[in-house]
Amino acid sequence: MNWFHYIILTLLAFVGMLTYFAVRSVNTPLDLVTEKYYEEELKFQDKIDQKSNSTALEQTVTIETKEGRMQVLFPKELPQISGDIKLYFAADKSKDQSIAIQTNADNGQTVDISTLHGAYTVQIHWNSSGVKYYTEKKLFL
Repeated sequence: MNWFHYIILTLLAFVGMLTYFAVRSVNTPLDLVTEKYYEEELKFQDKIDQKSNSTALEQTVTIETKEGRMQVLFPKELPQISGDIKLYFAADKSKDQSIAIQTNADNGQTVDISTLHGAYTVQIHWNSSGVKYYTEKKLFL
């Protein structure tokens, strides 16, 4: 083989590689954070206000993981907490989970996370006595 054949083989390999990456990128699923992106963006100031409400508390929400369980502890000073806990998985929306808040006597809730693996964001939207709060924490399970 002479140098001309090497150039042709190199160009063919390059075109093949580009074709492979183009086909693979088209077939890769892309999930949006939310289907209603514009509506959520308009509510962003509400989320900022809810975060500031959370940081203004003397005791903040504590999220601990141990042995396949996630323990969420809410401030003891707040009565009758309601809302939801969302486990958001950025890479695949089918792995997202939403759990209604049902506190126990210690003002906490235990969530089974033994089947979850990967990088999750715990988003807690909660309210007490008419005041709304928001807490967020990243977890790698």
